[in-house]
Amino acid sequence: MVAGGKSEVTRRSSCVVFRSSFLTLLSSLFVLFLIAGCPGEDITPPEVNIIAPADGDTIAGPTTIRANATDNKRVARVEFFVDGVRIGIDSSPSGHVFECAWLGVMRPGTANTLTCSAADDAGNRNSSPAITVYVSSAAGTHHSGIIGAPETWTAAASPHVIDSDLYVEAILTLEPGAAVLVADGATIAVGTHSPAGIVAQGRADSVIAFSALNPTPGPGAWSGIQFRANAISGSNILRHCTIEHAGAGGGALVRCDAGAAVIDSCRLGSSSGRGVAATGDGLRSIAHTTISDCAGYPVSLPPGRVSAIGPGNVLTVNAYNAIELPGGTVVATDTWPNRRLPYHITATVTIADAANPLITIAPGCSLLFGENAALRVGVAQPGGLRADGTGGLITFASIAAPGSGNWRGLEFWEKTDPVRTSLNYCRIQGAGAGNASAITCYSASIVITNTGVSNCSADGIYCLNTGFAQLQNDTITGCAGFPLHIAAQYITTIGNGNSFTGNTHNGIEVTGGTITRDAQYRRQDVPYMVHGDISVGSAFEPTLIIESGVVFQFDSGAALTIGDSAPARLQAIGSPDSITFTAATSEPGKWNGLELSHYASSSSRLERCQLFYGGGANHGILYIDGCMPTITGNEIAWSSNYCVYAVNSEIDPDTIWARNWLHDWAPGSDSIYYEPPAPKSTPDRGNRSGAIR
Repeated sequence: MVAGGKSEVTRRSSCVVFRSSFLTLLSSLFVLFLIAGCPGEDITPPEVNIIAPADGDTIAGPTTIRANATDNKRVARVEFFVDGVRIGIDSSPSGHVFECAWLGVMRPGTANTLTCSAADDAGNRNSSPAITVYVSSAAGTHHSGIIGAPETWTAAASPHVIDSDLYVEAILTLEPGAAVLVADGATIAVGTHSPAGIVAQGRADSVIAFSALNPTPGPGAWSGIQFRANAISGSNILRHCTIEHAGAGGGALVRCDAGAAVIDSCRLGSSSGRGVAATGDGLRSIAHTTISDCAGYPVSLPPGRVSAIGPGNVLTVNAYNAIELPGGTVVATDTWPNRRLPYHITATVTIADAANPLITIAPGCSLLFGENAALRVGVAQPGGLRADGTGGLITFASIAAPGSGNWRGLEFWEKTDPVRTSLNYCRIQGAGAGNASAITCYSASIVITNTGVSNCSADGIYCLNTGFAQLQNDTITGCAGFPLHIAAQYITTIGNGNSFTGNTHNGIEVTGGTITRDAQYRRQDVPYMVHGDISVGSAFEPTLIIESGVVFQFDSGAALTIGDSAPARLQAIGSPDSITFTAATSEPGKWNGLELSHYASSSSRLERCQLFYGGGANHGILYIDGCMPTITGNEIAWSSNYCVYAVNSEIDPDTIWARNWLHDWAPGSDSIYYEPPAPKSTPDRGNRSGAIR
């Protein structure tokens, strides 16, 4: 206890309460002070009026528009408009006066409406009363005929009026802000007869304008800018320019036939034809440019100059929102970038030259082809195509509505560079015009992986005198022919993981031929449909390996012959799934059969296989001549004569009978015909006499 009867704890509690009350009072006073000291919300818009030129004035060229703008606080900026189009902004006034240079298109003899809009820091806006200003019919600087010496066109002398065709035969330089008006039907032609160029480098805030002299212009009012044969490379630059209302007669706003023109940060529009049309090396680059309102393509250029299309372009609101490649031969290596627009290939493109050009298609590209157009590689001269859609599928299809047979397809000819040519993660759709296959390989071995072929009006892939460097994980469906046509000796180049179903003929069409090197027939999801004899044998003693589950369907008179004229070996082991050798139709004797002849290795094996509907050569479905293969676990049935026909062989027919299932041979024949070898005899395929077992 302390004097007065209050403890120390009670005293401290009283102090805390006092301090809390005092702080609360201070906070309330501070809030009241802020409320009293802060102004209310600014809702007062600025006042603005145009003070020069005056309403009804006539001007003869570029002029400065001035406006007086005031506000209860501060005017942040004033925007200036001519005929509703903003031409500039001023945020750094002199006192209350804001101004903007009117350097754009000023058509002589026209009336123009001027307005401006002021804004303050609070976002309040107000517009000035509109005034009308007339451009003198004599305004500007007039040009026509030939420019034979270097000239500079200034912004101050604008508008530069071209009264008739202008032939630029020297270097013409245009200052930022210059405006050019062209009479109806007239052309700006650069380098028709002499080395020449146009250097028109505006700025973002001071563009160079090319437009029509006609006060009510439409698409195609004038012809456009044309860089002709003598345009100088490096001396033709259009940067921060606008070009509009040209392309008379279905031409182009800008045509580049020479001069390696550079088009950058421009705005092009209102063409009765194309936006930019180039041939040869006429266009070096186009980037950050907007092209719209064209009756044709925004850009058309040779297939060997596609890399000239740089980044940042906006090519929309045209009759065709695509990049046109109007056919031709590619003679230099190039890359086709993905610019988020399809490429329209309106005529056949060929990649071939002594320099062995390579075209690389970027992931995500769409190549759409016109009627009967094709993409050809390696015709008579070397060339290569690399289309790797790992980062985004690459599409080859038709410009027309989806369907089959609208364009020809992809063709790889005998000079195709096999090392640099590949299709990976691609889609080939709707090909087959002229009964062509979606992909045709003429003596060209290429890589095709992870690729889909669909809706072709003929075969999916057609190989002539060739196989593949790789064919794996591909899908071919919806084709009116076979998914794949290939010769017997190239079957080994067909890899795994493919799907060949959903076609009119669900099978791999195999033409006859001779297998001279080791080969493997892999299991596919459709049968091998064999037209003609397949023979295996050469000095290299090739081995033919047939995977478990493989199905062969042989046409009438066809056969598979092992070691008939040269050494060979067969390894056909159907485990876990049987290997099937049968006829295209279920008729005994429809195909000749499987022949193991006198040059067949004794290590040849036929195990767990099915051999059906053979015997068309009157010597059994399985014909053994002068060799001793292992024959076990097979089903051999529905022969037009014998199931097994063995001559000049030490093979034991009882063992064949015991280890295989033979049934449904022809009446008058037996399951096995056996004729042991005669001493010192030579095989005679024409001698079929002997005991019937």
